[in-house]
Amino acid sequence: MEARKSNYPWVIVITALFWSGLVFGLMGNTVGLYYSPVSKEMGWTMTQTSFYMTIYPIVAGIFSPIAGKLFSSYRKTQYILAGIAGVWCVVYVWSSTFTATWQWTLYGVITGVLGGFLMYIPIPMLVNNWFTRQKGIALGVAACFVNVVPAICNPIITAQIATYGWRSVRLVVAIIVAVIVIPVTILFVRKFPKDKGVLSWGEGEADVSGAAAKPASLSGVAAGTAMKSPAFWLALLAAACIVSCATINQRIASLATARGFDPVAIGMASSVIMVGGIVGKFILGFIRDKSNNAIITGLTCAAFGLIGCLLFLTVGTTGVAIFYISILIYGFGYAGLTVVPPMVVEAAFGGKNFGQIYANVTVVTCIASSFTSLIYAQIIDRTGGYEGCFILAIVFYAIFAICVPLIVKMGQKLPRETSTAVFGG
Repeated sequence: MEARKSNYPWVIVITALFWSGLVFGLMGNTVGLYYSPVSKEMGWTMTQTSFYMTIYPIVAGIFSPIAGKLFSSYRKTQYILAGIAGVWCVVYVWSSTFTATWQWTLYGVITGVLGGFLMYIPIPMLVNNWFTRQKGIALGVAACFVNVVPAICNPIITAQIATYGWRSVRLVVAIIVAVIVIPVTILFVRKFPKDKGVLSWGEGEADVSGAAAKPASLSGVAAGTAMKSPAFWLALLAAACIVSCATINQRIASLATARGFDPVAIGMASSVIMVGGIVGKFILGFIRDKSNNAIITGLTCAAFGLIGCLLFLTVGTTGVAIFYISILIYGFGYAGLTVVPPMVVEAAFGGKNFGQIYANVTVVTCIASSFTSLIYAQIIDRTGGYEGCFILAIVFYAIFAICVPLIVKMGQKLPRETSTAVFGG
């Protein structure tokens, strides 16, 4: 049967609301809401309560390459994603019964394994498979759900915890997520357009030169060749830098407190950054589509981050308005964490073996996020201020800006393999 044009690629994007937004966003990105009630009930310090989140990114980094290989070799992606959702819901229910710190530590290990499969790989993989055009916007939309869902649900969950207790809330959340996500994922997610008998989005359409767009990601550098190249090692450095820049957002409220802002302004800071992260994904995706250039997109991301940090350090705490503006711009740069690295890796090495290559890049992303937080804490303890953290973030953004064009240009010079299928078949 001949493949036909269809809007189904956008159905694939919307499914990310469920298997990414609800699973990783609602159950993974709301951990901070439970720290205080758990700590208060159990009589633990905040360090004891939150220690499992130090383990989580390290385990996720270790399992990312395994996830990349599995996604590359196994065609039934919907069952992998549904399985991850199911296991996460089970351990989430189990966590509602925890009475010891070792249980939370084990929870961090298990969810770290699951996060290695879910955090960074499936969204860019599916977008590259299903989109020939408008990849940037599609990636931005799919990636934003992990921010949108907690932004909407955080106040609701906080209120429910206050009313019913954290144990009941975790139990109910897990059941709701399982009932919704598992069937939706199995029914609607497919790895390739040909699995539904349709064309990728934009395939066969003429561009401005009159040439018809070819199917997405027909060629790419062999995984072994890519991972031995200088471009790949620069990609690791760039990934470590951008996640280190993103980690600084945890310190903005503390710096605002030290500068004397009132509680209302401080409380709004997290919301403003989250809005910046959501809007920034669309901005960066739009720039990628219009310019068709990952270098321009990466440099724009770095520019946003640099400007935001500089504004914050110089005049960002002289008034509430400029404070919000500076962290909003910073949020635009922070948004690049989940959208720019896959764009750069795909532009440098092609799409054929993207899953395996990018999975290895995310190892550094996961591990660096854990260690950078400790480095920032040491800077604060030793200097008694937060300015050193933001100066270091500026350095990281500058290194990232230098790396991006080098990665793409060096990677594009490597020999290519050609295939009619993406990520294996």
